[in-house]
Order: sequence, then C-alpha cells, then structure tokens
Amino acid sequence: MKSWMKCAAVWSAGLFAALGVTVTADDKETLSGGLVIIDAKGKEQKLKTWEFTEGTRRLTWLAPQKDKDPDKKDGEKPGDRGGRAPVKPKPEGPEALVFRDENSTDWQEGVLTLIPIDRLRSIDYDNEKKTATVKVAAGEKPDSNVELTGTTRFPRTNKLTVEAEVDKGELGVAAVKYLGGVPTGIRGIRFPTPKAAPAPTGRPAQLTIDLDGKKKATEKVTDLQVLYRTTSGEKLSPILLFKKTVKLDVAKLQKMSAADTRGAEWSLTLKKGDEETLTLLTLGEIDGQKVQLEGLLARVPAGYKLFPLSAVSEVQFDEVKNEDKPDKP
Repeated sequence: MKSWMKCAAVWSAGLFAALGVTVTADDKETLSGGLVIIDAKGKEQKLKTWEFTEGTRRLTWLAPQKDKDPDKKDGEKPGDRGGRAPVKPKPEGPEALVFRDENSTDWQEGVLTLIPIDRLRSIDYDNEKKTATVKVAAGEKPDSNVELTGTTRFPRTNKLTVEAEVDKGELGVAAVKYLGGVPTGIRGIRFPTPKAAPAPTGRPAQLTIDLDGKKKATEKVTDLQVLYRTTSGEKLSPILLFKKTVKLDVAKLQKMSAADTRGAEWSLTLKKGDEETLTLLTLGEIDGQKVQLEGLLARVPAGYKLFPLSAVSEVQFDEVKNEDKPDKP
C-alpha cells in the first residue's frame, strides 16, 4: 500500500470552544481522581501519577499558535542558532487515544479514531478474544456513551502502555509499566471525571471505506478537512492539492471518487456541477509551507477520525439521498 504521510484559526477556535479542550504542559496527574488499572488477575490498582508512553498521540493541530520561539535569541535569524544544537520541539496539543475500530481496514494503514483522553470512560481488554472496547462520554449521564470495539491481533494495533509510580510500602516506590492489548496484559482501565463534548456540528459527509479489497463500509462524519504534516507539526486545511498547481477547497466539492486502486487519480464533482479527473499530490506547499498529506480528518461523536486516502473509495458531501426510497406523494 502506498503511504500517505496552522490549522485555520476559525476552525481551531471553534473546536476548542465546542469541545472544552484544555492543553496541559505535563502528562502526569492531568486527570483528577486517579486512574484505575484492572490488572491481569482482576485486581484494581489506583494510580495517582502516571503517563501514557504508547498508544496515544498529541493533536498538534489544536495546539495554541506561538508568536515567538522561546528558545530563539533576540536578533537571531530563522534557522540560525549561533552554533547551538537544534532543539526538537515537544509535541503539544490535547492527548488522545489512537484507536482502530471495526470500521477501520485490514491494511497496514487504516482509519484511526482519535479520542481525547479527558473524554474516555473506560477501556476493556478481552485477551482471549483479542479485542479492546472503549467507552467514550457522550453526555452527562453515566450510561451516555459512544462504544467502539477493535482488534488487538496485530502488532501496534490498539496497544497501550501506562507508566506509573506505585507505592510498595516498606519496599519503596516502584516504577511500573502496565500493558494493554497483549496476551498477559491488563484487563482494563477506568478514567476519572470524563468530560462529554457537544455533538459535532458542521457540513456532513459520508465516506465509503475499502476494508480489505472486497468489503466496504460507510462512515458518516462532519466538518471534513485535510490533515498535513509539516516540519513544525501538523496543519489542518480545507485545501486538497492536485497536479500540477490546482488547489481545491473541499467546500467546493459535492463528491470525490477514487479512479484507481492507488488513490492517486480522483474523479471530482463540483457543487456547481462540473466534473474533473485530477491527480492528487501528497507533497506540496500551502501558505508558503511545505506539507505532506496525512489524510482526511473529520469530527465524530467519539472525537476525530483520520482517513488515509488509500483507504477511501468515495466521499459524498452533504446529506446522502437514498435513491431507492420512493418519494412521498
């Protein structure tokens, strides 16, 4: 399979307001009330200090924009560090669980659900069936959840590592690793005080996903944008780049369909009715910044979904009409 590797201020601000997202500088003790680990024997272990070291990522496109590099000296030109070693910036933005649910793909590159940590209620692992089930707060009531299930059969799929400091009494404080999604790993995690976000709003879209080359699934989402990787992090944009110099805003699209199995050629239907077949670019430049395409990003009740273009066969914007259903008299 082919690999597809300054969020718009208004869109970013809207997400922060809608989701109530807060960005913390420290991974540890960001959740009040303590994290509860259910170990392989079913025993509960309450943690006060912990850190996720595998299975999560930072939503860097939601990080606040910085006006100035705090490590840059006054009078220093861009790229000039006066002989000092370059500093690799630490990823910023809300931390999110990376999850591949049943509507992902069997390919190495699949659809990812990115769930903000502060919205998680629980994760349960069935180590015999090799599955993981995630419950995400969808309302203030304890039973108001979005539930997702995915496999743990494959390496690096739905695996989670929690590093914590555990008081062992007379023995002292031990550094402990808890592994989720492995044969002898933990049974589950319980998260304190999850924060439910309002239902996602924005322009609706329906994506058709190629699961395994034969089976397909559909996914309804809102506010579909394009996620790019840059040298300074991730950038969210409404723009798709096509060969040679076409820059097309997804707001102008009514439909896009893959014209080949490689996901390079796309048949496009514009809202005004014009049809084009263009070659998608995975490398290009937006706002004077070099970018590399990661995929299409949309808002869903659990958080966000990232769709690699190699897994998408069709995108239909706005409400999808069922042509098989007869019109009412």
